[in-house]
Amino acid sequence: MQSENGDASVTITHRQISELPNPGNDLTYVAQTAPGVVMNTDVQGYANFSVLGLPGTSNLYSVDGVNNNNGATNFNLAGAMGLLLGQNQIQEATVVTTGYSGQFGGAAGATISYITKSGSNDFHGNAQYYWNGRVLNANNVFAKAAGAPRPFDVANQWAASLGGPIKRDKLFFTLDTLILDSVPRGAW
Repeated sequence: MQSENGDASVTITHRQISELPNPGNDLTYVAQTAPGVVMNTDVQGYANFSVLGLPGTSNLYSVDGVNNNNGATNFNLAGAMGLLLGQNQIQEATVVTTGYSGQFGGAAGATISYITKSGSNDFHGNAQYYWNGRVLNANNVFAKAAGAPRPFDVANQWAASLGGPIKRDKLFFTLDTLILDSVPRGAW
């Protein structure tokens, strides 16, 4: 709670984002750390969460201060997999669930602001690998009762970033990559 204005917000750093359990690497998943958020309750099928009982179309997404909502549906602009950005591209995410200040106009639900990584005078980077497979997942209760084995399901996620100076104190670069590879259930 912000004592100056009454906004209820949560700011999550890059380290916290990378350590937060996040199935599917969907950045809208960080919103569940904020007060008043319930995940996957909308009957519309497109929104990932509801805030204070409002539908997913009530949320406002911004990336580096620019509105990132679809003008027609008011859902976040996302790729074919429904991912806004990969978690390795974000330096910080802020979720404001009750924004009464004027800067949060245009959204009755939550305001989710992402700040992307940028270069600096020092070289920095990281590499991450996530794996999830059959041995890490429980069997369906009905399949187990019938004696069926756990279904085959493998997910591999690689991510890497590199940033630094091109011209010291003047020009910087940041490169980022995310590779998702998964073998769906029943493929083998």
